[in-house]
Amino acid sequence: MRKNKKSRIDIYQTLYGVDLVVANKYATIEELRKDYAFPDGVELTEEVMECIATTSKVRRKSDNRYCVLVKYNQDSSVKGRDHKLELINTVSHEATHVAIDIYQFISQDLCPCSPEPFCYLVGWATECIYNTLQKK
Repeated sequence: MRKNKKSRIDIYQTLYGVDLVVANKYATIEELRKDYAFPDGVELTEEVMECIATTSKVRRKSDNRYCVLVKYNQDSSVKGRDHKLELINTVSHEATHVAIDIYQFISQDLCPCSPEPFCYLVGWATECIYNTLQKK
């Protein structure tokens, strides 16, 4: 079976005035820089392309909308490690960063006394990230 090596950048809207942007490993820094910059207007750096995946606070250039960008960069960092388990680990890890960034944007404190909204947000972000990475 031939794998599709197509760049994919998907946008998911939240109820919080923040978009989640998920870019697969084939999306280039040039593609991302065309539409997004860091919130202070600085161009995206190569650091976005490092590690297995990164999560960054960004703004869309076309409308200055606040977004959280998840950039997936590679399939596996440890030889012999189960790819599916590493994907689950990475996707849930980045989804937690997404939820924290959104909570910061809406000035909502993380409170262990009422974790359900935060957990639902992590679950939603996990689904979105996974959905983009599994598209053929």
